Amino acid sequence: MEEKIKEAKSTVSLMGLGCKIISLFGVLLTIIYSTILFTEKVNKNIYFWGIVTTAFCSSVSLGALGSIADNSKKSRALTALLVESTNSASQIPIAHEFEYSDLNEDN
Repeated sequence: MEEKIKEAKSTVSLMGLGCKIISLFGVLLTIIYSTILFTEKVNKNIYFWGIVTTAFCSSVSLGALGSIADNSKKSRALTALLVESTNSASQIPIAHEFEYSDLNEDN
């Protein structure tokens, strides 16, 4: 049973992993892009900061979506394991109870 629990906890969603990788790539590109443009003598108005902020926030939110997908898959695996163990525990045969007999019936 411990092996099944460890396996359920280590379950990874491929879509979640993809979202996290794309998010990391987006954050790195945003940092590189903003560093290059910030060092140049370009007019840094509100549009520059808006583009950088939007790119950074969208990358971070994509990473959060990947974390949600991973946690959802782990929760689903652990819930399935819980249901399976509950069902198997309810199928254990119950020992028959002894019938009560009144020993003082004759009196």
